[in-house]
Amino acid sequence: MRIREQDLPGIGKRISFTNRDGISTVIIHHYSGKREIYFMNDEDDEEVLFSTVFTSDEAKEFGARLLGIGNETVDEESFERFRIMRQKMLVDWIKVKKASSLADQTVKAAQLRVPEDVSIVGVVREKDILPKPQDDFVILAGDTLLVIGKKEAVSRFEAACKGKG
Repeated sequence: MRIREQDLPGIGKRISFTNRDGISTVIIHHYSGKREIYFMNDEDDEEVLFSTVFTSDEAKEFGARLLGIGNETVDEESFERFRIMRQKMLVDWIKVKKASSLADQTVKAAQLRVPEDVSIVGVVREKDILPKPQDDFVILAGDTLLVIGKKEAVSRFEAACKGKG
């Protein structure tokens, strides 16, 4: 299976692939978090067999199910603790834009500029993935940062990465 990605300026990304049965799946991942999913006989065919739209949370839950998350047996108390933590915490990939005040800063300097409840735990630069970047690692425009933190703080951090904060 070959996955193809295409930037859709002002909208988000288009991700497409064809499964072994020849059914093409196209996902439009909007910057807003909404996902449109189309199933077709051919990726270039205009005839859609089926389509649906997911909110960001619905897409994450659906993706987790596809990965098999939740199939393990967990005692009810542990599951409830995880559910509460998931409502308060967020793990997200955020791209650093050219206008960001974080571009050309070290991880240590960036951590001082971002909300207290956010941690940078990884960086993707081109095809390289760097887990747990050192304090002296320099963040560049175009890097994608893996962050973890409280939902509100991650939203503020994302604004800083986009140059809006």
